[in-house]
Amino acid sequence: MVLLLHGFILAAGEYVTSRLLVVGAAAAALGVLFVFFVSFKSLESGFNFEFPFALLLANLFRILAAAIVGISLARYVSSIGVVLLLAAVAVTADLLSVFAGPTRVLVEEGSPALDFLLVVFPTFGSTSGFALGVSDVIFLALFAAASRFLNLRYPATLLSVCFATVLALTAGLLLERPLPALPFIALATVLINADLILSSITKRS
Repeated sequence: MVLLLHGFILAAGEYVTSRLLVVGAAAAALGVLFVFFVSFKSLESGFNFEFPFALLLANLFRILAAAIVGISLARYVSSIGVVLLLAAVAVTADLLSVFAGPTRVLVEEGSPALDFLLVVFPTFGSTSGFALGVSDVIFLALFAAASRFLNLRYPATLLSVCFATVLALTAGLLLERPLPALPFIALATVLINADLILSSITKRS
């Protein structure tokens, strides 16, 4: 994920936002197509080579589409204050959604919509395991790209948000319940750049 996001952020610099979003839309369409293929294969009796390969492509294209959205949004983040505001709003919305909102309802009902909203990483030879929301990938890319555009600690931020995501997924897997990843991601972004954020706020005041 670290290498993918870094590569997407560097490659995105060559595109204006409108063209970037066109690429993102194409990636999203391909991701949805492969999700349909995976869903169709899951209805068949046998597990074959096409299933994990299609799942890999579905994940890759959806990660690309989500990363493009995040990078595009990061281009309009003009200050560290906006980063803090986005972090607070995202964390609040994610907590409410997972514990008392639409995400909880979708999970409890086992809604087919989850096939499109979750990026699934098979573990231990199984097709189920770690699952990361597409919205989480958007904010991963947004915070990482914003740290680069605002001259924060980009490499450290990229590594820390990805590590925080793994930590959130692992905790959810161990507790056998879905946990919101955004609080981990936002907290990692703030902590790794805490002194720079504080310095910027102090200068403004």
